[in-house]
Amino acid sequence: MKRVMILTLTCAALLAAPAIAPRCPAAKAVAQDFSPRPFHELAETVTDRYRGRLIGAQMAPPTPHERMLGAALVYEFRLLTPQRNLLLIRLDARSGRFLEIAGRGQTAARRMTDKEDD
Repeated sequence: MKRVMILTLTCAALLAAPAIAPRCPAAKAVAQDFSPRPFHELAETVTDRYRGRLIGAQMAPPTPHERMLGAALVYEFRLLTPQRNLLLIRLDARSGRFLEIAGRGQTAARRMTDKEDD
């Protein structure tokens, strides 16, 4: 089930890529150098760090603060924790860096080892 969801999210990301392509020639040159990490890799990064089930994901533009940190595109994940809390997790699409984690129960959902079983 998890693989099907990740595959679906990856396909959605690939289909949406032309919609975010820049329109001006100078920006096109920069966009050609831009290579985000695969969506499914960052989904695994989230589930490796937090216990729970991914219930949603999308690409989003960076906030002004995230743009100052160097993010050009953000992958946003929604994770339902075992305690039934909702976490909103934003990652830099290029580096995989965690930019923001919002929601209750972050500490309880955090995996303390590399990969704990649920």
